[in-house]
Amino acid sequence: MNNHKQTWLILAHCFNMDGRAASQTITDKIPFLMEKGVVPIVVSAPTGSKDQRFVHHQVLSPAPSGINFEMRKIIERDFQNSNTAKVFKAVVTLLCLPFLILEKIVINLDSHWSWFISSTIKSYCLIKKDKPQLIYSTAGPSSTHLSGYILKKMLHIPWIAEIHDPLVPENGEKRYQRYAFHKWLEEKIFQTADAVIYFTENACDNARKRTGITANSYVLRPGANPPEINGVHYKKTDEFHFGHFGSLAADRNLSFFLEALSGVIKDQPCLKGTLKLDVYGTVLDTESKNAVKTFSLDDVVCEYGRLEFDPLTGKSGRQQVFEKMHQCDVLVLLHGSSDISDEYIPSKLYEYLLTQRPILGIASKHSELGVILNKTGHTVFDPESLNKMISMIRKYIYQWQNDQLREGKQSEFTVEKTVEKLMQIAESCCHE
Repeated sequence: MNNHKQTWLILAHCFNMDGRAASQTITDKIPFLMEKGVVPIVVSAPTGSKDQRFVHHQVLSPAPSGINFEMRKIIERDFQNSNTAKVFKAVVTLLCLPFLILEKIVINLDSHWSWFISSTIKSYCLIKKDKPQLIYSTAGPSSTHLSGYILKKMLHIPWIAEIHDPLVPENGEKRYQRYAFHKWLEEKIFQTADAVIYFTENACDNARKRTGITANSYVLRPGANPPEINGVHYKKTDEFHFGHFGSLAADRNLSFFLEALSGVIKDQPCLKGTLKLDVYGTVLDTESKNAVKTFSLDDVVCEYGRLEFDPLTGKSGRQQVFEKMHQCDVLVLLHGSSDISDEYIPSKLYEYLLTQRPILGIASKHSELGVILNKTGHTVFDPESLNKMISMIRKYIYQWQNDQLREGKQSEFTVEKTVEKLMQIAESCCHE
């Protein structure tokens, strides 16, 4: 398969979206796939930038929820966080609102559900014209895999389904319509796809148990392939900077870490002007905001939000984020307490590991995330161990003061290795 060109139809709702994990998972693979002789034909939503290196078609979700979601993302992309963007987004939402309400009454699925309609029609025409040897759906939104399923049933082309997050929650709330749809779709994927890929062992094992099918499923860690950052490296400053990158939510918040930070400052008030927690990629969730207020950490916690493309330097948001990671003294990683936490690893882990900065993980030591952090020389604490967390922060501060902060091991989770395994799976699918 590596000795000749082979065309793949790649279904990826989220593609070429700066800083988005679902996008990076596939866009990072593209250069390595092309080196292996894959000719990609990509069908995505219009929310990212259009790729000029290969055939790339962008199609809009036709339902009101899809139009509203994707148009808002397009506006954010083109106008950034300007007042113009806020006005345009408000107008789009108001125009869609009556139809959104009606849709939610009848079909209460996620906002991307209807993308399968436009992506399937477009992909069918492309397959008839370009005759790809493989369909590769990678998501993100479940509609991506529904499109892959329909195309497989219609055209009988080998199909690989790469599922980022579990479709069916093992625990927690199970909203009937979404749960029933995703349970049906998961069964169809396992029954029909030539290969099913998950990012964690737990997610794959649980899906195997639910479907009773084990022969065609694999676990591949996505890894990371961050952009070049010439000349940027860690340098100690007069302040100790913890850094958190990525999303926050009620079930994935900084309140435990902030309580521990407060405990350290309470014992050593002189550190309040020295310790900083830099938060990138999001605004603080309600739980974290309450913790900042409760523990009087307003001058310790610094919110930077999402870093977007900088026209002055020409750096993408992702480049800026990766630079900031390298400049932190310690990186903070949250696992969360959602219903999929046991089957999920934050994608930021793989970029964190590439920086080789010390990582403080807040997760169970027995989770897959905890095991990876321990193996790579980093630290993981259960969110119940407050006193131990306080002691660990003190230890970091001592190491920092004495220039003894230790780097982690070189990461083994590279996109190049992932693509090599993916190519072996694809070769097996096409051979069969």
